[in-house]
Amino acid sequence: MQTKTLLLALFAAATAAATTIPARAANAALFGSCNPAMDFQFGRPGRKATEGTFLPVDPTVAKGQSDALNPNIITNAICNNLVNDCGVAKDSEGETKCLAAKAVVAALTTKDATTADAFNNALGVSA
Repeated sequence: MQTKTLLLALFAAATAAATTIPARAANAALFGSCNPAMDFQFGRPGRKATEGTFLPVDPTVAKGQSDALNPNIITNAICNNLVNDCGVAKDSEGETKCLAAKAVVAALTTKDATTADAFNNALGVSA
C-alpha cells in the first residue's frame, strides 16, 4: 500500500511539473537569447547590508547596468536590452509582454522581493 501511495504521489508531482515546463519554454522563446528576470538582494557590493536593490539576472541584459534601488530603472533597462541585445524584435510579443510586466511594477508601491517576483511572474520567467 505504501508503494502504491508513493508512486501515486510521484506521478502527481511529475504531472504538475510537466504542465509548467511548456509555459516556461514558450516564454523563453519570446525573449531571444536572454532571460529577462529581475533579482532583488540586500547588501550588494557597495551597498549597506540593509539596502535592497534590483538587478537583471542575465549578464547580457545587465550589461552596463548597475543595481538600483528603484525597480523601474531595472525594468526599463531589461525591456530595452531585450530589443537591443537579445534579438527580440521591436513591437513583438516578447517586447509587448516585457512592457506589460514593466507597467505592473510601475503600478506597485513596493520595492522589495515581491516587486521582482511580480515582474518575473508577469513574464513567466524565474530568477
